[in-house]
Amino acid sequence: MVLKGVLFDFDGTLADTARSEREGWDALAAVVEQHVPELDREELRRRYNSVFEPYWTDYLEGRIDFGEYRWNRLSDAISPWAELDQGLFEAYRSEKRLGVERLRLFDDAVPTIHEVRRRGLRVGLLTNGPSKLQRHKLVVTGIEAELDAIAISEEIGAAKPDPEAFFIAARLIGCEPAETAMVGDSPLYDITGAHAAGLALAVLVTRGMDVASDGAVTIETLAELPAVLEL
Repeated sequence: MVLKGVLFDFDGTLADTARSEREGWDALAAVVEQHVPELDREELRRRYNSVFEPYWTDYLEGRIDFGEYRWNRLSDAISPWAELDQGLFEAYRSEKRLGVERLRLFDDAVPTIHEVRRRGLRVGLLTNGPSKLQRHKLVVTGIEAELDAIAISEEIGAAKPDPEAFFIAARLIGCEPAETAMVGDSPLYDITGAHAAGLALAVLVTRGMDVASDGAVTIETLAELPAVLEL
């Protein structure tokens, strides 16, 4: 295996999105509670998390746009207590925008990218999501200057785990799929997709979570990646 480039996922891999969402949950729940005072916060949180995946999949596969994804997720989450209206939805969207400002990179993200570059490898980003939101996250975290190329699903017209997303991202960093590694935190989106695209290596970053994926090299933190790239 001769690697020439590495693609990184963004949310959950380079950026600690889960932490920013945890830190912002009380503010987000308070916004909802102002409009739906009878809700149970713990049940709201459970429902809000549980309905994420189906609506996110609908968005990624093009059945709904990002605004509809957010509307459907919140509407479903509050459905035991109220129907979603435009006033609550706009307040929710405003709080979500404020929440992006809390986003920070994991401490090992930039040092790992520097080490990968030191080994002569090209570095790219492959992330699912709407262009405006993901671009804003890149600005907030300051990661863009560390990358040779950025592939955002809305901009490239393909989303992980579709192999086409990986083909496009590899081309953007000047590599063939067979010369490229994918590093991410999702067994489905990052690892299954990388295998389907014929990438040279798929690396799953667990960050202490109990997750696994067949055929992936598993590491707990990005700091372990340089050693993996020597395989």
